[in-house]
Amino acid sequence: MTEIELETYLGKKIRVTHICGKQVEAMCEIFTPALDNEPEVAEIALKPEHYKRGFICITLPEIETIEEI
Repeated sequence: MTEIELETYLGKKIRVTHICGKQVEAMCEIFTPALDNEPEVAEIALKPEHYKRGFICITLPEIETIEEI
């Protein structure tokens, strides 16, 4: 997956499978391009319904699959 493809999920409800096998279903609330992030890796921030505070942030290399739900 590319950084441009990752950005297309912004504002959508998605299911992300992490490389460790865990899955998260949530709204993609924030997209951070590599140039604006440290250490220059694209990242998305997810807000699951059951999560009371903050976001779950996942970098591009940590993502195995993403699907829109």
